[in-house]
Amino acid sequence: MRREAAFWIKEAWSDLCTAKILHGARRWNASAFFSQQAVEKALKSLYFVVLRREPPKTHVLTELYRELRAAGFRLGPELEEGVAELNKFYSVSRYPDAAAGQPYEAVTRRDAERSLEIAAQVVELAEEFLRSAGYEGTPQDIRDCR
Repeated sequence: MRREAAFWIKEAWSDLCTAKILHGARRWNASAFFSQQAVEKALKSLYFVVLRREPPKTHVLTELYRELRAAGFRLGPELEEGVAELNKFYSVSRYPDAAAGQPYEAVTRRDAERSLEIAAQVVELAEEFLRSAGYEGTPQDIRDCR
């Protein structure tokens, strides 16, 4: 397994941790953004193993997943839908023109909670897949936000 996959999955865990911290601080929009980022990086980590190439320079989760799915990596229908939901938080969570208002008002607590749930599941599944390909695993201190 290429070491780049390990770099990407570790960053996915780090972003998931950041999303949790921001959720605890009631920064729903920022939490949702970092959840989106965690999924993006988890999916990109899989490119090195599933597709044996560098991931594309895109932030569109459905595009990333579509290629992985075509190569045999599957999330399941509910998580596939969740990945599609997270797409919007790349921009809506940060830009007033994308949110049709203030991002901190447009993204709700429920949005942030749902985003965290989806991201945690995707990051965990990506980690499991990488382990099956020989990855030793992300250190517990990174996984536990320490």
